[in-house]
Amino acid sequence: MTAESQSVEGSDSVRCCDAIDGLKSLGDSSVDLIVTDPPYNLAAPGRSTKLRGKVVPTMKAWGAWDHRHPFDHDLLILQVLRESWRVLKPGGALYMFSSTQNAGYFVRKAEERGFVFRSQLALIKKNPLPSWSKSSWRSAHEVCFYVTKGRPTTFNFLSQSELVNVYSHWSRKKETRHPTEKPLELIERIVRVSSSTGDLVVDPFLGSGTTAVAAKKLGRRFVGFDLSEEYLAMARDRLSRLQPESAKSA
Repeated sequence: MTAESQSVEGSDSVRCCDAIDGLKSLGDSSVDLIVTDPPYNLAAPGRSTKLRGKVVPTMKAWGAWDHRHPFDHDLLILQVLRESWRVLKPGGALYMFSSTQNAGYFVRKAEERGFVFRSQLALIKKNPLPSWSKSSWRSAHEVCFYVTKGRPTTFNFLSQSELVNVYSHWSRKKETRHPTEKPLELIERIVRVSSSTGDLVVDPFLGSGTTAVAAKKLGRRFVGFDLSEEYLAMARDRLSRLQPESAKSA
C-alpha cells in the first residue's frame, strides 16, 4: 500500500487506538494539517479542580490519561512531534495545545525535529476557575503553538480581526461532557486558515471530536484517534448530526 492510498482509505474516520500507533498507520507526507490537544499531564493526587459545579480531585475530573511520569509524558509528546513531521506534507502545519509550563520546551523540540515556529495562540477563559489555595495567580489561559514543515503551503488570511492570536471564550459553553473540550469556533478558524477543501486533517488525540467536526463542516477529510470508547462515542454522535457546509473552502 502506498502512502497516498493509506491517506485516502483512512480519511473520514475515527478510530480507537493509541495516538502514536494511529500516526504510524498513516503514510509519509500524506497529511495537510494536524490539530491536536494532547494530555497536559496536570492531573495528580492531592490537586483539585471544579467539575460541573463541584470541587473534585483532578484525577477524577480529567482521568488517569492525564497523569504520567514526567519522563513518559515528554517521551509521548516527542513521539507525536516525530510522527507528525513524517506524515505531514512539505508545507503542512501542526497546531498543538500544551500546558503553559511545557509549551516553550516542546516548541524547541519541534524546531530540533525540523519544524519552523510560526506563532503561539492564546485561549483566554472569561470565567477561569477560582484559586482554591489562594496562593498563586488564577489560571485563565491555555496556549497552542503553530509550527510548519517548511514554508506553509496554505495560509488563508481571513481578516485582521479574526487573525489575532488571542481567542476569548466562556469555558462553560461545551457540547459534551469531555473535561477538556476546546471551542469549536477556534478549531474551525484554525482549519479554515491552514487547510483547503479536500485536505486531510488529523487529530491523534481526538477526545470529543472537535477537530473532526470542524473538518467535516468545512469540507475537509479527517482522521482521528483516541483510546477512550466513551470519548469516541461523543465524537461519532456529533459527526452523525452534522452536515458539511457548502462552498466554504477557505
